[in-house]
Amino acid sequence: MKFLITFLLLPPSAVTGQIRDHHQAEEQAEEGVRVTEIHGAAPVAMAHIASFYVDKATPGSDHETGNLHILYTDGIEVIETLPPKDKSADAKVALNQEGFADIEVADDKRTIGWTEMFDTCCTSYSIPLAVTVYRSGRRVLHIRQGLMVWYWTFLDGGNRLAVVWGPTHGPEAGDYQLYEAKTGRMLSEAHGDPDIQGLSAKAPKWAKQVEEQMHKQPSVVYP
Repeated sequence: MKFLITFLLLPPSAVTGQIRDHHQAEEQAEEGVRVTEIHGAAPVAMAHIASFYVDKATPGSDHETGNLHILYTDGIEVIETLPPKDKSADAKVALNQEGFADIEVADDKRTIGWTEMFDTCCTSYSIPLAVTVYRSGRRVLHIRQGLMVWYWTFLDGGNRLAVVWGPTHGPEAGDYQLYEAKTGRMLSEAHGDPDIQGLSAKAPKWAKQVEEQMHKQPSVVYP
């Protein structure tokens, strides 16, 4: 998992632009990709991400974190908001988004991504189930495959991203998927071998690179 890193922390009072946030789902793009849009104008073409931070959870909200703030050099602030929680009923258990984690800014300084933490039916704790990508435009892509996000990272300066999906518990094989960051379209896929707990020697170069990076990250132990 990645740690939250701030490039240049600007206090809210230093942000002169209007605050932006986004709607609920607006459209379905590629399979497994949900698209939302920000309100108002996007950051100007030459603006770069100056900093980002996540609010603490609002007391009484039961969320694990608050909203995600992205601050730009043109003074614009984009806010990714947590949706209100649904209530569970006798016939249906509500699986809500609990917060944001694993935030990374790409080398182009205009593309940022993070994971969305969700409740699940089978655990007493939230896990990352989606990777979200915002490329300083109007569209926000939410990529979800059905399994847990073990690891993700940008490649090629932010034009592509790789995600390793897998079960919460079980063999460390993993499903390695490569996406186009602009559209969320899957470009390549490699499956880990349960017998060797990893990728075979014949796996694509990008997947082997991601596997090496993932193994260098601090281990995250789930209950």
